[in-house]
Amino acid sequence: MADPVVIVPAAGQGKRMGGDANKPYLLLGKRPVLAHTLEVFTDLGLFSRIIPVIAPGEEEYFRDLILLPYFSEVKELFFPVTGGRTRQDSVFNALTFLRGKGITGETIICIHDGARPLVSGSLVRSALLAAGELGAALVGVAPKDTVKRIDEAGFVQDTPPREHLLLAQTPQCFRFSIIWGAHLKARGDGFAGSDDAVLVERMGMPVKVVPGDYSNIKLTTPHDLEIARVLYPF
Repeated sequence: MADPVVIVPAAGQGKRMGGDANKPYLLLGKRPVLAHTLEVFTDLGLFSRIIPVIAPGEEEYFRDLILLPYFSEVKELFFPVTGGRTRQDSVFNALTFLRGKGITGETIICIHDGARPLVSGSLVRSALLAAGELGAALVGVAPKDTVKRIDEAGFVQDTPPREHLLLAQTPQCFRFSIIWGAHLKARGDGFAGSDDAVLVERMGMPVKVVPGDYSNIKLTTPHDLEIARVLYPF
C-alpha cells in the first residue's frame, strides 16, 4: 500500500478571529498556527505528500512565511494547492490534484484542519490505522454539556441522549476511492457538508470513530487562541 497523503485546508479567512491576517498565519508563540500544524505531519515521517490548501493570492505568503522558514529541509514533500470558495471546494481541489498525480484508490488520504495545531502524532496514527483497516475514520469526543435540539423560533424540541452524540474533529482519514467518490457525488447532488465524513456517510458507508482529544481544538475565535496558549505554551 502506498504511503498516506495529508491534505491540510488552510484557505479560510477566519472572520470570527478578527485581525488583519488570516488565522493560519496568526502567531502561536513565535510561529504561525499553520507551521505548528504542519510540523506534526512532517515529524511523523509517514506521508509521501503534504498538500496545504492555500487561499487564492496567498501562495507567496505561504512560501515566505511558512514553507521556507520552517520546512526548507523537507520542502520536496509539500505540494501547495489553491483553495476554493468553501472548505469542501478546497478539499476537492486537493483531491483533483492528487488524482492527476496518479494517487491510487487504496491510498489513505488524511484531511486535517490547518487551524488545529494541537493534534498529537499518536492521534493521527490511530486515525490512519483505522482508515487502513476499515476505509473511513474520524476522531471525535463526547459532548460534556447537555445538547438541546431547537426549532427556528428558538424553542427546545428535544434532548438527544449524550451517549449517542459526538463532537467531530480532524484528522478524518479515508481510502482515496471512497473520499473521491463521496466528493463527486456531493458535487453532482449540490450537497454541502460541514465536514468530509458526512459526504461519505450519505453514501451509506460506515465511518469508524477513533477517540479524540479535548485539547485538539479548532482555533476559530480569539478565545480559542488564548486556550491554545494555555494548553501548550509554544
